[in-house]
Amino acid sequence: MKEELVKEGIQKEEKVGYLKSKVNLMNGTLYLTSGRLVLDAHKKGVGGLGILGALLKQKVEKKSFGFNLEIKDIKKVTQGKHGATKNVLEITDKHNETYRIIVKNYQEWENELNQKM
Repeated sequence: MKEELVKEGIQKEEKVGYLKSKVNLMNGTLYLTSGRLVLDAHKKGVGGLGILGALLKQKVEKKSFGFNLEIKDIKKVTQGKHGATKNVLEITDKHNETYRIIVKNYQEWENELNQKM
């Protein structure tokens, strides 16, 4: 997937935390191109158990979560909270689906997205 985004021209890329639910945080990467916002997130597998554990970890981490949104499909960008963390980027799409992502600097992402919307 990243190769496809590189061809489009990645304008911003950051390692983030994807809040799939209130208790489910996944590590991922958020990409911004001229026309899309893409989150590629994966569950973390459990270590240990030798070869069986390695195979289970590989299978769990292979499945990708996140989203691939056209900028035109983003309805609003707001700042959320998760515990004491205030750098939560909340993206709502035109289908009223909200994605919550912990970023390093909320204001930077908001500014970039608002310029493109």
